[in-house]
Amino acid sequence: MAYEVKSILKQIGYQVRSQTGEYTLLADEPVRAGGTAAAPNPVQYLLMALNSCLAITAESIAKNHPEIKLEKFEIITTGKVKRFADKTSKVAAINVHFYLRTALDPKKERTFINSVIKYCTVHSSLDPEILFDFKIENI
Repeated sequence: MAYEVKSILKQIGYQVRSQTGEYTLLADEPVRAGGTAAAPNPVQYLLMALNSCLAITAESIAKNHPEIKLEKFEIITTGKVKRFADKTSKVAAINVHFYLRTALDPKKERTFINSVIKYCTVHSSLDPEILFDFKIENI
């Protein structure tokens, strides 16, 4: 499967309008960075893509394994950006906190989350040097 995204710099702060299929998104930077704060920045979109992929993967696995009984699935993710002397930067660490309610015991729940992480395309596509910390909490 291939995806295409077209992006256009709007010449307003750092606003970028991107379109994929019938969907249009806006990205920007905060005012302190020269943007207009009109939309999330690219790193925030990266974290949203990760969360969305993890959630969709969890639902897909749960649909194929009804014994999981996935009643609730929420994720809070924090990304830390490292800035370098040459003014480049990269996401260096991502903390992922899963909040879920299932019918599984803690060991099987951990196995379920490990499968979610393994089969999430976005997670698999990220730089292996990013330090990940995954936490699970039942709600």
